[in-house]
Amino acid sequence: MCEEKKNTTTPSGGKTEKQPSLLDQVAKKKSLLAQCLMNGAIILLVTGSGMPIGFSAILLPQLQAPNSDIPTDDNWASWIASVHSIMSPLGSLLAGPLMDRLGRRCVLQLSSLPMVAGWFLIAIAPDLWWIAAGRMLAGFAVGMVPATSQVLIGEVSEPRLRGVFASSPNLSYALGILMVYTLGSIWPWRVVAALSSALPAAGLILMATLPESPVWLVNSGRVDKARKSLLWLRGGDQCKVNHELHLLVVHLKSQQDQEACQEQDTCHVLPEEITALKRPEVFKPFLIILIFSLLQILSGPYVVIFYGVNLISSASGCRDTDIHSLTVAVMTALVRFVVSIVTTVCLLRLGRRKIGIVSGIGTALACILLVTFLQMNDHGKIQIDGDLKIAIIATLIMIYVAMNTFGLFSLPCMMIGEVLPARVRGFVSGIFVTILNVIIFSTTKSYPFIASFLGPSGVFLTFAIVAVLATVYIYFFLPETRDRPLTQIENYFAVGKNYLWIRRDKSLIARKSTLHH
Repeated sequence: MCEEKKNTTTPSGGKTEKQPSLLDQVAKKKSLLAQCLMNGAIILLVTGSGMPIGFSAILLPQLQAPNSDIPTDDNWASWIASVHSIMSPLGSLLAGPLMDRLGRRCVLQLSSLPMVAGWFLIAIAPDLWWIAAGRMLAGFAVGMVPATSQVLIGEVSEPRLRGVFASSPNLSYALGILMVYTLGSIWPWRVVAALSSALPAAGLILMATLPESPVWLVNSGRVDKARKSLLWLRGGDQCKVNHELHLLVVHLKSQQDQEACQEQDTCHVLPEEITALKRPEVFKPFLIILIFSLLQILSGPYVVIFYGVNLISSASGCRDTDIHSLTVAVMTALVRFVVSIVTTVCLLRLGRRKIGIVSGIGTALACILLVTFLQMNDHGKIQIDGDLKIAIIATLIMIYVAMNTFGLFSLPCMMIGEVLPARVRGFVSGIFVTILNVIIFSTTKSYPFIASFLGPSGVFLTFAIVAVLATVYIYFFLPETRDRPLTQIENYFAVGKNYLWIRRDKSLIARKSTLHH
């Protein structure tokens, strides 16, 4: 039985809540430390996953250098760069069902094995086939991480901290890209590959000392282990653990009863995970976040990641050789990393919707400024020399990267771990990330053709239009998940026709509720 807090009476007769006891304060600090440790292990693994994404940018110039010990032509270079993206969807697709069967923590540990093996093959590679094999293993591992990390963070974090912790994977990816660029500017690619295996190896070891997700343990029928996990994550606060565990068990029983009723009404031919996609609490949030993610991708962040140098050179009319590619890459990664930190801080005070709307408006304005500058320059209304023109264009692109990263780039993968039901969260998240990887690969692969048709002004005008559409979409559809328990978010989608957030049933999603921790 939890001891209720006592109230004190003020001289005016009003009641004020008693200050938390020393034990409460200790438990709160222990809970924060425990969640930070869990998040720290995830950060190690996700940062390690960011490094293969940026590795080709420092690898290919060295392989194609005159003194390279493994000579590489353009055809091989394109395969080495793209094979990573080809394998990522396979890792995402496999991670989903594995999450629901083996556990979230276990899948993250498994992802580090092909990552370390891939870096090892690259570090000792005698020829291009070994490098390609290493890139394939690393790409497969990277595909396993996004959905798993977001789901685990969402399930172990308290609502008041979930926004900050859920934004850390985006910060970690940016840090990993920045790290590999920095290492590549100092050491040869073989040394960089060897050093890059340290983070996934450290994450594997640290993750082995931490508990599994209590949500997954309850869904797997391991209530006693779920209690132990919650006791560690909540700093030993028995009252909070009993309350949270009770909610999870009751919610699981409610889900099982609903599924039993549905099985009586339908012929059960397809697997449970597939039939779950028909339930409103699954397909409604899935479609809302998927459309949001599609608009995010079409607003151009991945095109800028992969083709930043080409964009600047084509926009400025200068040759690629006039621009230090590694400098541009480091600048882009640094901006994305710094803004990811800003986003993490802002999530403490601002809701997801506000951040998304500000990001969408800022992205559109940055693109419009760049298009205006390019058009004025093309029509001779301004006369600027080459170096200054490159600097202005690069600066505007950095502003675009900053505004896009602030919300549009950060929110979709963060929120997918919040809005999906616990029982199918792993499977559906895996499908979600797989679809995203396929779309990202398709857009980045088709960019050269589209750019040759539209030109740089047309490309950024398209980005601006999509950013405006994304802003409008966020206003009408995107749910606000800040400070709301996952069970409450799931119930919101399960009842009624809650698609449009602006017409939501406020009684189902009130922030101040009995579910609030």
